[in-house]
Amino acid sequence: MFKRRKTTEVKKVIDVKFEVKEDFEETKEDFSSRFKGVFKRSSHREKKNMPVMDEINRISAFIKKLPRTPQPPIPAREVWLSLWGAFLGVGFTALLAYLWKCPMLLGPFGASAVLIYGAYKAPLAQPRNVLLGHFLAACIGVTIHDFFGAAFWSIALGVALALVLMTVTYSIHPPAGATAYVAVQTGGLGVGYMYILNPVILGAFILVLFGVIFNKMGKRDYPTHWW
Repeated sequence: MFKRRKTTEVKKVIDVKFEVKEDFEETKEDFSSRFKGVFKRSSHREKKNMPVMDEINRISAFIKKLPRTPQPPIPAREVWLSLWGAFLGVGFTALLAYLWKCPMLLGPFGASAVLIYGAYKAPLAQPRNVLLGHFLAACIGVTIHDFFGAAFWSIALGVALALVLMTVTYSIHPPAGATAYVAVQTGGLGVGYMYILNPVILGAFILVLFGVIFNKMGKRDYPTHWW
């Protein structure tokens, strides 16, 4: 009787172990199948993304084949001179504007400073181009606003006419296009024809004057020509 009970208990223990082992193996199989499924889905996504990567690589290879502008090394001295020139030139103009309470600050002067203190050898950065270009653009812009007001077509007309005038007078200065734009859009910052004198002529003259002094002190060849 005792032996039968013991045999029965041992059999139950073996059955329980077998069931636990079977459950563990089933769980293991489910986990491995899920892992394989995830891996298959990710590889399938990678295959889908391959055409996109191929297209990106094709565009990148095409861009690399395009002719490049030669980029000579820039001495650190030139970088520092450009930095301090632009800072002091624009800063001096801004200081006078705050002290004298007059609108000597104009957005296009930032672009002019880049040319005067950075690309100082460029023909577009010479005093004739800076002063005459801003002057003509301001005159055209204020006049267009006076006759036609501020509209999408009058702004375009003002910039286009300013470009034509600068071209025929050999005084093209890219920032002056923005001077004409602002003049038509705002009516010369709300001061009408006074916009031509202040801030345009006065501010541009200070930038050029400071540019000549600073570049000469830095032993830079500016201006290459005056007129």
